[in-house]
Amino acid sequence: MQNEAKESAEVRQPATKGASEEKRKDSTAPEQAAAKPEQQKKKDKKGKQLAREEEPAKKKEHDENFNYIIRVVNTDINGESNIVQGLTQIKGIGRHLAVFIADTAEVDRRLKFGNLAEPQIEKLKEVLENIDEYAPAWMLNYQKDVYTGENMHLISTDVAIRLRDDINMMKMIRSYRGVRHELGLKVRGQRSSSNGRKGLALGVSKRKEAPAAGKKEETKGK
Repeated sequence: MQNEAKESAEVRQPATKGASEEKRKDSTAPEQAAAKPEQQKKKDKKGKQLAREEEPAKKKEHDENFNYIIRVVNTDINGESNIVQGLTQIKGIGRHLAVFIADTAEVDRRLKFGNLAEPQIEKLKEVLENIDEYAPAWMLNYQKDVYTGENMHLISTDVAIRLRDDINMMKMIRSYRGVRHELGLKVRGQRSSSNGRKGLALGVSKRKEAPAAGKKEETKGK
């Protein structure tokens, strides 16, 4: 009887060990499955980085007639950019107006500036120089001129020149905005107590300490 009990206990022990090992494997299986995709992603990223470093920088090939820089209205435009992006490099022209100019000049917006033919560039220059005639009044950036009363659109260096002239005129007639410009303060009613405090000594200034007693005696002796 004792021998049979020992044999049955020996048989039970490996069975329990096998069951516990199976449970451990089952519990660790989902963790390993979750860790594998992350490891795989890291490996893929490293592989891509190495591939980028090993690959030589490929230069975009263009035709012989490709212009890398085009001079339009006193502005150098990058030939790699398309028509809309290139026109927005000109001061005074936004994206909406650039689309209007490209459509008015009958030039494909998706074309690159460097691939444009000479007649197309001349057509764009003509539209740019005479935007007042092509665009509606609400699209222009300088309406009802003080001297002529006309609507016009300023581009390139004309924007800065007209802005400087307008500020000088306001200073001459001593308008509120002109006085604020002279004093270097905010013009459009913004808060000035907490913001725009440039050129001032901020913080609490410390009082000067009294000179030491020895220094006082030396001064008296003198």
